[in-house]
Amino acid sequence: MNAVLLVDDERDFADALSERLQARGFQVQTAYDGEEALRLAAGIDVDVAVLDVNLPGMDGLAVLRELKKLKPQAEALMLTGQSDLATAVAGMKLGASDYLVKPVPIERLAEAILRAQSRREERIEGLRMAETAKMAALGQMAEGVAHEINNPVNTMVSLAGWLGDLVDDLRQRPGCADGAGGAASATLAEMAQSVAKMREHGQRCKEITAKLLCLRRKDEPCGPVERDKTVLAACAPETALDIGALLAELLRARAPRMAAAGVRLRTEIAPGMPSLCLPAAGLPGTDLATALGNILDNALDAMPDGGQLSVGAAAADREARITIEDTGRGILPAHLPRVFEPFFSTKEVGQGTGLGLSVSYGTVKALGGDIDITSEPGHGARVLVSLPC
Repeated sequence: MNAVLLVDDERDFADALSERLQARGFQVQTAYDGEEALRLAAGIDVDVAVLDVNLPGMDGLAVLRELKKLKPQAEALMLTGQSDLATAVAGMKLGASDYLVKPVPIERLAEAILRAQSRREERIEGLRMAETAKMAALGQMAEGVAHEINNPVNTMVSLAGWLGDLVDDLRQRPGCADGAGGAASATLAEMAQSVAKMREHGQRCKEITAKLLCLRRKDEPCGPVERDKTVLAACAPETALDIGALLAELLRARAPRMAAAGVRLRTEIAPGMPSLCLPAAGLPGTDLATALGNILDNALDAMPDGGQLSVGAAAADREARITIEDTGRGILPAHLPRVFEPFFSTKEVGQGTGLGLSVSYGTVKALGGDIDITSEPGHGARVLVSLPC
């Protein structure tokens, strides 16, 4: 829906124009002077501003200048009388996309707003593509760095393991624990502690580089875990995960954010859900909590002004099926095939890295599952995650 800010000091004219635009499907906020217009613009999304040139106090040009600082991506149309054409042209130099002479036919104004909206979307898409290209280049660089770091880190971790074994062997030798060996025993204990720290931090480095390596093509699994479900079938019983408990914890952590945004929650977790069998802790690319958390965060991002978040889980055909659905803005059909690409984001430029869904995709695939998203602009989005039980 097109968000229009209408600014005109003639109240009857402005109210009538607002009513007629709303009847044509536009979402309109009306202000009667420049100061009120800027206060409104600070708290709402503005796609197109329709500004009267001759406003009392702060005129239309001054409002346009300040509006562009508040909402750089907003388009503006100038409303002017015959005697103010030169001022309207000056407004176009400040960033207005068109001017209309009063009295303006409502159909002509509606067409001008739609054209301005289209220009805005084209400009934002261009910025988004440039940002995607920049982030993709950074991703390639990060992947290269990760490869270069990974090899020496693997060597360091292996050597730390060998040192640990050597220290353990020395500590088992007679005479280390008493008499003259007391000092040696203390030294070996310190060495063992240091070696354990080396292994711990080396493993942490490996996990970080594994996440950077997740930025490869989306059809490759993230990390060393194969997609084949037999890997999951062979995992240890202690790695079994209660999906209902995991979803409850993720939603509990996001409860304050949902309350602040006015988002209603509806859950439908089937009783007696079978556990998910996950690889042992420490294997990179298999953090299901992060993957589902990214999807939940995206759903909440799509509903800044409230809505309903629906979360469900059920089991069928030896699979757990998790659904996360929002009633937000939805995704344009042209964007839908790209949502799992690394660094692609439908958010405003600078407001998202475009990695959330890409990481979720890699994680779910690495666990032998599948992820699918359906959406219709203006009617929210639905994500379905399927995982082998």
